[in-house]
Amino acid sequence: MKNSFIILLLLAALTGCKDSSNRKPIESSGANMPTADAEVGKKDIAYQEKGMEYAMATQAALGKRLQSKIQEGGIQEAIVFCKVEALPITDSLSEKFGVAISRITDRPRNPMNTASAEEMKFIANFKSEIVTGQPPEPLVVRQGDRTNFYYPILTNNMCLKCHGNPEADIQPQVLGVIAELYPEDQATGYNNNQFRGLWKVSFP
Repeated sequence: MKNSFIILLLLAALTGCKDSSNRKPIESSGANMPTADAEVGKKDIAYQEKGMEYAMATQAALGKRLQSKIQEGGIQEAIVFCKVEALPITDSLSEKFGVAISRITDRPRNPMNTASAEEMKFIANFKSEIVTGQPPEPLVVRQGDRTNFYYPILTNNMCLKCHGNPEADIQPQVLGVIAELYPEDQATGYNNNQFRGLWKVSFP
């Protein structure tokens, strides 16, 4: 498990700080899923392992395409990719695994990625852990008829190219693309290694 957490954090440096576009609910097949029995918490290893596995697979798929887009057309092309292509890739993996995979945050680029009121509390707790230097651990909670896995996304230097300080980190042409594609953007002004949001894997 520990090695899986480290691998996910490294992959997050490439793709985790990107938001997805408008999302439709995924109908989960429930195949090969752990059974949800009552309340669950951070010690629910089965959901932690599955959630981490699915989040890593999604990060890897997005990371491969994102690197290609950056090589083709720079950061501007990467932003367009996140708007147009990231959602279909994420949803195809949601369907494959029989879950609903998404990214949520308290400072969305796309309003569809805004965390719920309950999830805002999880975000506050994760932020507190990160500030004190504690290594982040996955969170698993029962919410209604679903069991949800959460894991933090942290920024790195690459993320700052479109999520950093608008005056120091983001090129003017990149700011123009962000303003055009995401007029309600709240996702700039970040520093390196700062909490950006959460991966969410929702199990039926």
